[in-house]
Amino acid sequence: MSTPTKLEWHVERIAWREMIPYEHNPRKMSVKTKQKLRESYEKFGDVEIPVLDFDNMIIAGHQRHSVKIATGFGDELADVRKPNRKLTEQEYKEYNIISNALKGDFVGEMLAEHFAEVVELEDYGIQLDAIAKIHEKEATVDSKPELPIVQKMSEKYTAFVIVCTNEIDENFLAERFGIDRMQCYKSSNVGVSHVLDAKKVIELWK
Repeated sequence: MSTPTKLEWHVERIAWREMIPYEHNPRKMSVKTKQKLRESYEKFGDVEIPVLDFDNMIIAGHQRHSVKIATGFGDELADVRKPNRKLTEQEYKEYNIISNALKGDFVGEMLAEHFAEVVELEDYGIQLDAIAKIHEKEATVDSKPELPIVQKMSEKYTAFVIVCTNEIDENFLAERFGIDRMQCYKSSNVGVSHVLDAKKVIELWK
């Protein structure tokens, strides 16, 4: 199977009605939020542009497209981002999820201090109390280390690196310092350990 051509993106202008919604789009918008989106269009115009596949299938921008069609602006031209070839099914679905999911998280303190007096946050489904609870829960989870801190991998220890540019040097050092195969503490993988305890090196050096 040949490797797909590298994706390159460019901007085109097409009518909203020419864009094709993806029937399995995983996100939906409430009536209230759609109204806010309409108001945003009226106030700011088309700021963010839709992302389409080569055949005009929408990857990102379904809700904006829905609002434009519903409000009678289907013939209006819009800037869109399009690739130089059609995405594979895996590429399409992966980016569809990425564009919807990787938006980052709201910081409750920033919202409360700098936005709450200007914007009705709850109109956009943003609840400061709920955000605070989520962050408290994440802080509790993050306080527990995912992996044990051990001498072989801990960054608190000073490290000296010896680079071997050939197998002769590598074999000499492996034999001289007694380097052997051992299991990784993070998984069941087995490999050659290149991390030595300083005391062991000093003893061997003597």
